[in-house]
Amino acid sequence: MAHEIIPPALAITAMRDSGYRNAAYALAELIDNSIQAGLEVKETTNVEVICLDKTEVINSRESVRIKNIAVYDNACGMDATTLRLALQFGAGTHLSTDSQDGIGRFGMGLPNSSISQCRRVEVWSWQQDDQVLYSYL
Repeated sequence: MAHEIIPPALAITAMRDSGYRNAAYALAELIDNSIQAGLEVKETTNVEVICLDKTEVINSRESVRIKNIAVYDNACGMDATTLRLALQFGAGTHLSTDSQDGIGRFGMGLPNSSISQCRRVEVWSWQQDDQVLYSYL
């Protein structure tokens, strides 16, 4: 009888609860990814973090909470294959020993940091030919 080594529902819950102390550490992971993408094409990368908040009533008190966070950069973007790999746990473009000269090496940064802070992450990539690629986790 076959058994799952990692039950998917438990794995996602465990990954969501592990690894990142707070949103600042998770955002740092995404900013590192942006900077590394710029270094690969020998360009300076500008990174912007935009936070959108919303007022909610919690226990009869108004509270302002961050509802959306966007990380934008002017790096090289991702083609369709790279975008697909970026959202897979344990996949990535820097896993082989000859390409481990940057920050990321394990293929866990973008998906793990993102799900530690939210239930849905959306990734958009603009290409030089004006094509826009989109995926989500």
